[in-house]
Formats: sequence, structure tokens, C-alpha cells
Amino acid sequence: MERSKLKGMVFAALFAALTGAVAWFKIPLPFTPVPITLQTLMVLLSGSMLGPVYGALSMIVYLLLGTIGLPVFAGGSSGVAALLGPTGGYLFSYPVAAFVIGYMLQKKKLNAFVRYFSFTIILALTAVIAIDSVFKIGIMKLWDNASSSYVPMVDLISQQQRLMLIIFSLAVFIGMVLLVFYLKKSKSISFDAALAMFAGTLIIYVMGSVQGKLVTGLPWSAVFVGWVLPFIIGDTLKLLAAAWIAKNIGIGKYMK
Repeated sequence: MERSKLKGMVFAALFAALTGAVAWFKIPLPFTPVPITLQTLMVLLSGSMLGPVYGALSMIVYLLLGTIGLPVFAGGSSGVAALLGPTGGYLFSYPVAAFVIGYMLQKKKLNAFVRYFSFTIILALTAVIAIDSVFKIGIMKLWDNASSSYVPMVDLISQQQRLMLIIFSLAVFIGMVLLVFYLKKSKSISFDAALAMFAGTLIIYVMGSVQGKLVTGLPWSAVFVGWVLPFIIGDTLKLLAAAWIAKNIGIGKYMK
């Protein structure tokens, strides 16, 4: 028993180190302080491969390393300022997301509603993008310097960009629906792991957005555009990669 605990802590430390290593990959976006990174890939893997306790522990260790000054946050940043800044909610979400993913995979008897809830919410977000782009409802808003106010995003982009946004959102929506059918039939990726990872991804979005809202004071529509919208397709691809890795590179036998 003590030996398995020691192994769990060793793997937790390893995953914390790997999260810090991939955090150096960073693609800044011009309209949001939230960059594209690979940290969430390790969050998904830690929860699915280490379980709820050691998965969460690995992310707690990762946050502690960054807090004391080691350059393990996005782009090599570190310190308390990163945790309390507009993107700090994502960092705080990592242990929670890892725990939930691991917990959902342990509890095989979770009902269908719980399993599909997060997937349905993310699917609905992509539907909102398409509907807002087509009908110009004004759900998504950005700051307009000319009017010194927040205006519907579709009014600030060209007709061609709007068309691309519609196609993009519809493609993501259809792709995610097809993904469910594929995962149900395919044995190369764990269907349960993918659904658990959607739950973890939703937690990351929610906690990241809430702190972004509190720190910046932006309207929720602008937070949605800057903190969630740009990352849905990339996070879905990372989720698929993580689900494949978790199924085909099992480390559970090494933790016993």
C-alpha cells in the first residue's frame, strides 16, 4: 500500500514537471490575454491516467512550483501575479478538472445525464456562435474604439470573416456530433474518457471565465469571445489526443 502511494506521488511529480515543460509552448492572440497553450493536455492526461487524487495532486504541485517562482506557467511565466491575473482562473481550475476527470472514470455507474452534460454544454456553445453569426443577435461582443463601447462582433468583421465564422462553428458542431457516434463504435479511444475530459474542459472554461470577468470587468459576451470561443476546436483536438494516449499508454499497472 505504501509502495503504491509512493509511486503515485512520483507520477504526480512527473506530470507536474511535464505540465511545466509543455507550458513553454504559447501562441498569443491579439484580442485576448488568454494564449493557446498545451497545459490543458496534461490536465486531461493527469486526471485520466493518475486518477482523481494523484491527478489533482500533480496539478497542485504544478501550481506550487509556479507560485514560488519557477517558470512553469504559460510562456515561462510564474508567481502569484499570474494566479491572480485575468488568466489565473484557468490555473486554479487544473486540480479541480483533473480530479473530476479521474472521479468520473472511477465511477462507472454515473447516469447518462451526468456523462453527457458537459459535452452538451460545449456543443451548445458552438451552436450559439453559429446562430449569433447568422442572425446577428449580438451575443458575442468586442470593444470598438470608434464608438468607445462594446458592439456585436459580427459588426466589426467583414462579410467574408463572418461567413468563415459560420462555417467554422457549424463544422465544429457537426464534428462533435459525429465524434460521439465514432467514439461509441471505435475502440481506439475510450468513450468514457472522452466524456470525462469534456467535463474537465467545461470546468476549465467556467473557472477561467469567472476570474477573467472579475479581474477585467468585461461583459460576459466579451469574456465568452476572449476566454472560450477561440479554444473550443483546439481543446477538442487535444481532448481526442489525450483520450487516445490515456487508452493506449496505460500507466495504472506501474502504480500498483
